[in-house]
Amino acid sequence: MAAAGDACFEVLDALGLCRLTRRAGDLDGAVPLRVARACTPLLEGNAFGLQISLTRPIEVTRGLGSLRAEPAGEHREALLRAHRAALPRLVSQGFLAPDGAWHRALRGGLAWTCRTGLGRPRLRLWTGLLVRPDPGLWLRVAGAANRRNVLIEVSEVYLADDSAFVPLVVELRLRDEAPGRLRLEGEIACLAPVRPDVRIEACALADAPEVGRAHAEFYDARYFAVKKGEVTRKYRRLVGGKAGEGKGSAGEGGAGEGHAGEGSADEENAGEGSADEENAGEGSADEENAGEGSAGPARVRLVVAGPAAPEIAEVTEVTTAAGPDPVPWRGGARRLASLVVRNAVPFRATFDGHTLSVAPEAPRLAEGAAAVERTFARVFGEDFIAANRGALWYLTKYFTPHPPGEPHFFVKPWAFTRTPPGWSSLLDGVHGDGYDVMRGVVATDVFSATPAVFHVRRIGAPIEVPEGAPLLRVLPIPRDLLRAGFREARFLDA
Repeated sequence: MAAAGDACFEVLDALGLCRLTRRAGDLDGAVPLRVARACTPLLEGNAFGLQISLTRPIEVTRGLGSLRAEPAGEHREALLRAHRAALPRLVSQGFLAPDGAWHRALRGGLAWTCRTGLGRPRLRLWTGLLVRPDPGLWLRVAGAANRRNVLIEVSEVYLADDSAFVPLVVELRLRDEAPGRLRLEGEIACLAPVRPDVRIEACALADAPEVGRAHAEFYDARYFAVKKGEVTRKYRRLVGGKAGEGKGSAGEGGAGEGHAGEGSADEENAGEGSADEENAGEGSADEENAGEGSAGPARVRLVVAGPAAPEIAEVTEVTTAAGPDPVPWRGGARRLASLVVRNAVPFRATFDGHTLSVAPEAPRLAEGAAAVERTFARVFGEDFIAANRGALWYLTKYFTPHPPGEPHFFVKPWAFTRTPPGWSSLLDGVHGDGYDVMRGVVATDVFSATPAVFHVRRIGAPIEVPEGAPLLRVLPIPRDLLRAGFREARFLDA
């Protein structure tokens, strides 16, 4: 648990069923050595937030149109007794409204089924925890990401009530390939504080030429010359010198140094921008933007350099102490905006255990690449294109493979994200059939690329990703929240 001075929310444990744990960036040595040495955004993505970890296993059973969850093993009866005892205590001490929506929901047990219309049933599992963010913050519940149970999907939920404790519930559904009876253990979800004062404005590259110049300066000839023989660690130096001094920078909890995929294959293809660099240097912070310590909202710029621009989305529903069902957010000027990155080029990818091959729809890739090059040529001129061919290839090739033996590759959106000073971006991947897009954290105040890092889970048969499929949710977040902790609340009679 982080020191109290870094805490930004409170946690009351009513059952002992779950605890909040901090991950090491290297997943306790589980990541490849190359990644541990040179993949700062992925390491920070691994360490992001606090993991909601079960202290006792839960068994989930699929029924006809419903899901059921019960404690498993020798502690089953003890947990059920603790649940029955906790509810009257929570009500009597004012943590739950008597006979309110939360009280009624929790009376039915640790978990209950919900569904919308004819949609698939979802299971709401109470962790036994209640949480309350500090004023001005929300708490985000989402999946466990880069180390997770791939048989479940966790709904993204925002807890926005800073005036009362709210039961921490994880809403999940079983994937089609999950068995009818599934045992849940360990990390099941991730809890993290966010600041709901983010506005995103889209603009053309011509309106933010400094971002394009910074991209070219980062992916210069020297970068590719060094990269042919060693890991450049250029992103690490950039972030360490301009943005990494703040809390939550890479290296905490054993994080490595560089950026995702530095040193990946295809070195002769200049601009294939590997990890360490996938997220670096796209422009210094915009001094005009409200940022860390500013009274106004954080103004983020989406700089569009080609077709299939990311969508700007806002959180419209939040969960409060009123009940487990989300309600419309009516916070006036306070808004939480994010970007949804969708796939621009239909493709198939196959991993055989050694080689990962990507087969895009060639005409669509050629059209998109030509549009990106025309955009840069209009803004900077043909001489700029000739002098910075590698930097343009980084974007126009769209795909970047990893070294042999790794089931990973990059997809690079034709747009940049630029946050105010002191703000990074959480890149939360969307999972698909046979693959995951991994979670990362990028210092987008100094480096504006937001690549989607694919982890192919299927061997032998291809995965297929159509045009328009969602790949990433890009959520701006102050760096001082990346490693924030919590304060332990206690029952009044404790």
